[in-house]
Parts: sequence; C-alpha cells; structure tokens
Amino acid sequence: MDSKPKIFTLYLSTQTPTGSLYAPVGDTTNKAIMTWDINWSALYGGVAFSGAERFARVKFQLSSLSQNAIYTWAANSGVLAIQGLGNQYSNSQNGLTLGTIYPIDTPVAVATAAVMTGDTLQTGGVFMNLPYSYAPITVLMLDRTGVLMPNMLDYQLILQFEME
Repeated sequence: MDSKPKIFTLYLSTQTPTGSLYAPVGDTTNKAIMTWDINWSALYGGVAFSGAERFARVKFQLSSLSQNAIYTWAANSGVLAIQGLGNQYSNSQNGLTLGTIYPIDTPVAVATAAVMTGDTLQTGGVFMNLPYSYAPITVLMLDRTGVLMPNMLDYQLILQFEME
C-alpha cells in the first residue's frame, strides 16, 4: 500500500488586515517578533490525528519587502524561529529554529534595496509536534547572537507541515 504524506500549508503575512483570518495579533510594530492566533483544527480540515500522527516536519519560505540599504550576509544573517511549535529538543525562549534567513540584493525600487529571504521547502524540514485547537505562534527573526533583528520590514511566510 502506497502511503502518501499529508501536507498542510499555512500562509502568514504581516500585512494581513486586522479581523482577517490569520491576521497578526498584539503589537505589530516590531516585525522581528510577530504573533498569530491559529485555528489548527481548521487548518487540518477536520482530520483527526493520534499517536505517531501528531508529529510532522515543518518547512518554511520567507520573503520580505525591500530594505533601503545593502545588507551584508555576515552582519545581517540569522535564523527564523517559532515559539508555539516545538519538539523535545527545542527551548521555550527562542522557540523551534527552522532555518537560516539572510539578505539578498535585488533591484527593487532603488538600486540599494535588499530583501530578507529564507527557504527550506526543498529540505527534510524540522521534526516537531503538531499543535491542535486554537494556539498562538510567535515568529522570531533572530540575528547571529540570538537577539531580535533590527529594522525588519513586512514579510510573507509560508509554513508547510508534512506528515508521512
């Protein structure tokens, strides 16, 4: 019997209007730390999970609006971590680290523009426990020292949850 993975995709944007499904909640002024209230049961489409099915691999793709400066990889790279997702090895302060984010220079609007990006959709992802019911997640953009990145602008984030 061929077992196909179950894949659930969540799209988050810091620009989603208040009152919309999956709009950011709380203080939205610091884009390096943003919270969303997620109805996980609705995301899963009413599929019930038990036992080993409560585990998945999470992958992400991040794209931000352009910055008005050239950022260097060494000075402005970091990680994307999420509080509210976890496994037995993640810490609660910085959440579950999903992967590296870094600036890329791109000719958007002005010659000195740069965007932040990160993409693990083509990787194996990070093993995690699936949340359920209503539960918030907080997305953190951390620099190489583990503190919130300064000057983050609006971004779009795709989270993909894959269960085998």
